Amino acid sequence: MSTYSQPQSIAVPRRQWPDHHLRQAPAWCAVDLRDGNQALPNPMTPAQKRRYFALLTEIGFKEIEIGFPSASADDFQFTRDLIEQNLIPDDVTISVLTQARKHLITRTFESLKGVKRAILHVYTATSDLHMKYVFGKTAAETRQMALDAVRLIKSEAAKLTGSQIRLEFSPEEFTDTDMDYALDICDAVVEAWDPPAGERVILNLPATVERRPPNEYADLIETFIGRQRQRARSTISLHAHNDMGCAVAATMMALMAGADRVEGTLLGHGERSGNVDLLTLALNLQYMGIETGLRFTHIEALRDELIGLTSMPVSPRHPYAGELVFTAFSGSHQDAIHKGLTRRQESASQFGGWKIPYLHIDPADLGRSYERFIRINSQSGKGGIAHVLEADYGVKLPRSLLLDFSVRVQEFADAAAREVTSAEVWKLFRETYFRPEGRLRLVNYWPRPNAADPKRIEGEAHVECGGKPYVLHATGDGPISAFVHAVLQLPLGGFSLEEYEEGAIGRSAEAEAMTFVRLVDAKGTPAYGIGFGTNIDQAAVQAIVSALNGLPGAA
Repeated sequence: MSTYSQPQSIAVPRRQWPDHHLRQAPAWCAVDLRDGNQALPNPMTPAQKRRYFALLTEIGFKEIEIGFPSASADDFQFTRDLIEQNLIPDDVTISVLTQARKHLITRTFESLKGVKRAILHVYTATSDLHMKYVFGKTAAETRQMALDAVRLIKSEAAKLTGSQIRLEFSPEEFTDTDMDYALDICDAVVEAWDPPAGERVILNLPATVERRPPNEYADLIETFIGRQRQRARSTISLHAHNDMGCAVAATMMALMAGADRVEGTLLGHGERSGNVDLLTLALNLQYMGIETGLRFTHIEALRDELIGLTSMPVSPRHPYAGELVFTAFSGSHQDAIHKGLTRRQESASQFGGWKIPYLHIDPADLGRSYERFIRINSQSGKGGIAHVLEADYGVKLPRSLLLDFSVRVQEFADAAAREVTSAEVWKLFRETYFRPEGRLRLVNYWPRPNAADPKRIEGEAHVECGGKPYVLHATGDGPISAFVHAVLQLPLGGFSLEEYEEGAIGRSAEAEAMTFVRLVDAKGTPAYGIGFGTNIDQAAVQAIVSALNGLPGAA
């Protein structure tokens, strides 16, 4: 097993950031069209990049890094297309990346002719690893190269009349760079640019490769801010990669440490394990009550379009955007969610806002709906089944019937060895408890008020029992009682009506009546039945017939 070099630890004598609370969103810069696109197995076409750019503006990004025009003919042309075709909204600033080399800077400015506003993002490697082993330069040579680049950028920017050019500087692998050296070169860059009043140089401090845990990135940012000479004339920007899977946490902690701006990509596209995921980060802040300026109100449609543009899949468990992130299969989770949603107004009143078991944000804020979040398989319980029937069909089952049906659903799911659809649950429910045909078949039923006492009901039932026709008459306290007394005249072995409940399918005025009954035969064996219809009395007698046909020996 290899032995790994560990980054040098940093001393933070008065660490303060852990006690800070995030109160506002950072400035956002989406780098999907540069950092994200260069990492795709199949880079986007010009048309796809234009659509992606439009998506980013629709979401609300005001700064968008669009490419590396000096290194790529496609990026150069894309930059020209955006400018010449007037595709950049007035409130959006594009950013372009270049290395600190004269010919690359000159070529970059050629791509920016006619732009209204742009950020020229220049970078150079400042870690010992890169300076010595990749580029063969000393710290002094690298510092001079950065300052020469800044002076050239300032000179070229002055030639673009009518264009506002801002400067961004990145010391590459900041998290692996000597702190004294990082401070010196960044302060020197700000001084060389000498921003006018009201303008700041963006100092982008990247975790180019994530080699440190999140708290150490925050320590570095807090230390840098506390020691820099040019804080008032600089914007501290973050650019975290996800090699250790901690980019979102590292960025949130570094914001607590005082950073002002964040670069990243939607869904975390980028080299190796990707960049910080701006979608996850922004929605984390939204959950904390922070206005982000970004809109993710139709997240599933956005996710699907990004998949189409990038040909990159999204994990079903990806935070917020994954297919299954608001889905519960286990019975205990389903029961808790179902009860929480049913009483969400009460809990909101007690807790001061949304608080539902296992749903940390309101899925409706993302354009997602509650009905799809509880799904059924062999691990599901009665709470999940109840939620699916109530959410999709407007049917609320009595507890005893729910307990009986949940066993049957689990048996069905075990046999299927897969997720069971809502339609399959509904079909199984009807087939199990709605049995109009069997030993007993209802032909017709007429309940009429007794002429002498209207509170009493005279029932006339036309049925077939064992294939033989019967016309039955009986009196009861109501239509259901009269029908039960009539059917008790048949050779069925005796039974009693133990439970009766009325309901409906749906919630509108046109909802169909639905009735649930539980019968017990002479041996104490229970059977459940359901009935449907526009008339509640007819639905009730259907339910009784269904239950009788479910008793042992009734088939």
